[in-house]
Amino acid sequence: MRRLLEDSLDTFEKLEIAVALWHATAHTRSARELATHTQLPIDSIERALAELVAAKFVELAGGLARLVIQQAQREHLKTLVELYEGDRILFVRLLSEISVTKIRGMAARAFAEAFQLRKKQEDNDG
Repeated sequence: MRRLLEDSLDTFEKLEIAVALWHATAHTRSARELATHTQLPIDSIERALAELVAAKFVELAGGLARLVIQQAQREHLKTLVELYEGDRILFVRLLSEISVTKIRGMAARAFAEAFQLRKKQEDNDG
């Protein structure tokens, strides 16, 4: 389940969209319906949908978003939806941890790249 959050549903917007689509008839809704259902701005919904499409978690066709998850993920998503509806604070904590981990990774990469660039410049100077 954590893997599903880390790989595909790493923001509250994506998680809310997944939950809304899970409950929708044929797991399908328009972006406007999702915005109304989740009470999130339409531009946030559209941005999150684009990321979910890129992750092959959702497909867009005819103005509708539809879940296209693998069968193996389906059980994980069902469990995730049930847990989310029962304890949203748990997901605040989990998504916060995931965000902090990503930020730390980005900072470490930036530091490593800066160090390598500086080292190359020193090598060229000497």
